[in-house]
Amino acid sequence: MRRLAAALLLVLAAPAPAAELKGVKGADDRIEVVAAQYPWSTVGRLNNGQGGHCSGMLIGPRLAITAAHCLWNRKTRQPMPARSLHFVAGYDRGGFLAAARVDRTVIAPGWHFGIPYTPALAAHDWALLVLDQPLGEQVGWVAPGEPARPGDRVVTVGYGQDKAHIPAAHLGCAVTGTLAGGILTHDCDAVHGDSGAPVLVWRNGAPRLAAIHVATFTLQAGTILGGAVASAAFAAEAARQGAGADGKAGPLSQPPDVTLQGRAAGR
Repeated sequence: MRRLAAALLLVLAAPAPAAELKGVKGADDRIEVVAAQYPWSTVGRLNNGQGGHCSGMLIGPRLAITAAHCLWNRKTRQPMPARSLHFVAGYDRGGFLAAARVDRTVIAPGWHFGIPYTPALAAHDWALLVLDQPLGEQVGWVAPGEPARPGDRVVTVGYGQDKAHIPAAHLGCAVTGTLAGGILTHDCDAVHGDSGAPVLVWRNGAPRLAAIHVATFTLQAGTILGGAVASAAFAAEAARQGAGADGKAGPLSQPPDVTLQGRAAGR
């Protein structure tokens, strides 16, 4: 690889010591996965040029998805210019498979920057990233599929604040329910930095994007759950912007680990 220099309390961006990471629910079940293996090769760090990052996934040759709130500059109180964002696919300890600038963004209808974050707003927390290069042709992509449903076993993978330089996945966690506006809840370990990370399901032996992780909620009873936007919210617009109907690996991506693939599929 090349080198590259119902009251709810919401945890979105404030960094916390590792012992206090709100998105880790009990024991930390995240494991490091090989960034070059498909489908992990399609996951990327979205770097904002100001030292911060989120996570995302390629869903077409030139199209990626992330959380809309990742595009907000809290200092200027303005959305970040698209060209200031870089999507780095297959990132691992400073190395990467491929990278591109974001050429333009498509932000969810119903999303509003700079207002109080609620579960209803979280249901609109997605943004498509149209890249200036077809990274998917090099590293592959994962197509949006049927939305995740309560009870589904899923996989999350991203670049959390405490694992910012490796892709870390939670295999076999679950969608637990829904909140206001249709936002999904899940019990996957996902922390600050994982915003925009894919929530994957395996259908007929292939990964599909079922949702994206966007937030961590603490319910009144003290239960901590992740929040995710179901694929139904963005699938139609993603198709218009060039998302693939089916996923595929790329020439730079290695074959998947069969053992991990089985675990991810719930076998």
